[in-house]
Amino acid sequence: MTPPGSAAQIQKLAHALGVEPVRLAGLAGLPADDVRTLRSQIADALFEADKPRFVRMAALSKAVPGALAAKLTEFAMPPLLAARTAELIEPHRAVDLVRHLSDGYLADVSAAMDASRAAEVVAAIPAPRIATIGAELARRQEWVVIGGFVAQVSAPALAAAVRVFDGEQLLRIGFVLDDKNRLDDVSRLVTDVQIDAMLVAAADHGLWTELDDLLAHLSSERAGRMRTRFAAAADDVVAAIRGAAAGGALSMQSLAKLTA
Repeated sequence: MTPPGSAAQIQKLAHALGVEPVRLAGLAGLPADDVRTLRSQIADALFEADKPRFVRMAALSKAVPGALAAKLTEFAMPPLLAARTAELIEPHRAVDLVRHLSDGYLADVSAAMDASRAAEVVAAIPAPRIATIGAELARRQEWVVIGGFVAQVSAPALAAAVRVFDGEQLLRIGFVLDDKNRLDDVSRLVTDVQIDAMLVAAADHGLWTELDDLLAHLSSERAGRMRTRFAAAADDVVAAIRGAAAGGALSMQSLAKLTA
């Protein structure tokens, strides 16, 4: 049996390595903290391996105005190199560069970026832009990327992004959040329609691990909203969730939070 939290960490590690999570199935028995440590060590090693090249590009960017730097970046620089450069240059210059990038290219850069290395840059991106990029990343199913950005975006940007996600997307993003403390913030922002859609998505797509993780991290107050919506859910959704709990796919603790 996979220890709690390990599945999410394996998914994040797979993203860092550029492989499908099934390739890392052999790690399923490891504690979540061990997988998290391994992911951090690998991410640091990958970053340090090419750091001299990133540093040179960051130094060159200082001599070029933001608008011109953005045009040159999109024309000549792969998204990964642009992401690492943005992580190394002064935050105010990175913000200026990001401001001039097209939405499509910025989504490419975001998918390659470690948001924790560019926290000031991410926090300075305007809320509407975050929502636009978030929607594009969700379309690409970049759940791990979005989960990393949620920990860094401003409160207005988080609110704007949450509005564009559907129930299935919210479940998948919540599962891989870097900062689980923000789940309460997200749950405060979601609508009843989105909560209903989360329950339907869990039933339709078998997202029991994701639903289990969400309920495990919600405060009693926030879980109360889920309980209210579960009571109003369609019979087939209720039956699917109860059946998942009876079969062991969903924990009895989660079912209790939905029914107590």
